[in-house]
Order: sequence, then structure tokens, then C-alpha cells
Amino acid sequence: MGLSQKDLCEGICSQGMLSLIEQNKHVPNATLLSKICLKLNIQMDELQQSWDSELIIKTQIREQLANLFYSRKYEEINNILNTSELHANFYTKLDKQLIIFYKAVYLGFIKKEFEGSFELLEESLYLTYFPNKKNYSYQEMLIMCNLGIVLIELGLNHEAFTYFNKLIADIETNMQVKSEPKLTLIYLNISNAYSKINNYKEALSIVNKGIKWANKVSINTQYRLAYLYYEKAFNEQKLGLKNCVTSYKMAYYLALNKQDELLMKYIQTKIQI
Repeated sequence: MGLSQKDLCEGICSQGMLSLIEQNKHVPNATLLSKICLKLNIQMDELQQSWDSELIIKTQIREQLANLFYSRKYEEINNILNTSELHANFYTKLDKQLIIFYKAVYLGFIKKEFEGSFELLEESLYLTYFPNKKNYSYQEMLIMCNLGIVLIELGLNHEAFTYFNKLIADIETNMQVKSEPKLTLIYLNISNAYSKINNYKEALSIVNKGIKWANKVSINTQYRLAYLYYEKAFNEQKLGLKNCVTSYKMAYYLALNKQDELLMKYIQTKIQI
């Protein structure tokens, strides 16, 4: 539209309010809309069409990035981050947080530059996070979980588990994420982290919470459920528990349902099926 968000809202409303309007999270009154249109020298219906178009494009890009992230296709994420279309439509604080997060993931998991990844993750987190914050958003949880993973790669286990323990405590009381199915990924990553330091009892406790979460009536998801059962079986085996075989089998059949041949083959190295 030729104006920055800051320039557009000057003398009309706060930048935060304008961001909410653009994201369809706040309905402006007629007076506010007319002031915005006057500054842009356009009609009201033109403004609405422009915002609707931006919202559609932004939603599509967000969904594409999320699907690639959960499929671990970090190279493809990086390609999208460098497109002009993304930079033309992503300019709010939450947009910036998302972009920096994905850059950090690419830097850590593809380039193996963990110090740089850590710095970007912290920058991303502190755009919305502040000390003693009571409840985290799902995006903040995802960032904190990856901070923990990167800290382990840097050999800073104590700092990593500080983040992980905060997450587990927050999930149990956080109403914002009570129906978020992809929290199973966070349970899985934290359980795996405890397994790596040979704390199999705590790892098993956390993975059981993740499975319970996935099977909640309000959620009922199979997202990463096969991997949760594999993690459960692995820790049960390490603790000498006989029911590890049952858990391996459950992991196998869930992987079969998802046609995850890699996980199926790996489970077959553990038990006969």
C-alpha cells in the first residue's frame, strides 16, 4: 500500500491495534476505518479486500511452513523464508517471531551451527516472552523446546532441563493449549532428552503423559503417537520392564497405519513381529 505499518497508524491508532485489525482479530469501528482509508486514499471496500487478500496469503504460507516443519523438511522451509512474497506479508511481531524461529531451526538442524541457532531462538522467544509469565503460547512452547534441544547439543544440560521443566509444569495448567494436538511433539522431545542422559524413569513418566494427552477425548490425535510408544518401549526396556514388548508392538502398528517404513524397520531390530 506504499506505507509502513508504523506510518499508517500514526495519529490514528496504535501499531498493535492495526496488527489485530489486519489479522481479523479486532473489528474496527466506522470512524477508525474511515481514517485509515483517508490516509491510504482508497475506498472502504478496497481496504477490506486488500486485508482479506493479505490474510489468505499469510495463512497459506503459515500452513505450508508448519507442514514442512512437522515433516522435518528444513531445507524447503529455508527456501520459503527467502521469498519476496513472505517478506511482503509477514511484518507483525508474531510474524517476526515465526520467521526467526524457522531460521534458527534451519541453522541448527541443517547447518549444525548450534550457537547461532541458540541466539536466534532466544531472540524469537523474547519477542513475546517475559520472566514469570504464567502461561505460554504454543509457539513459545515450541521455541523453548527447541532451545532445550540446542542447549543439549551445546553440552549445557542443566540449562536445557530448566526449559523442559518449565514446559511440563506449564502444560498441566495452561488453558490456552488445552486442545493443542501437536503438544505430543513437545512431550516426545523432552522424554527423548531424559533418555539421552540415562534418566529412563523420568523419560517414561513424561512419555506416558504425552500418550495420555494424545488420547484425550478433546484431542484424540495420532500425531507422533507411534514415536511416543517407541520412546515408551525403549525406556521400559532400559528399566527391565516386560511390557516393553507390548509397547513396541503398539508403536509398530501405529507406524504401519501411518506407513512410516523407517520406524517400522527400526522396531523390527528390537523385537520380532
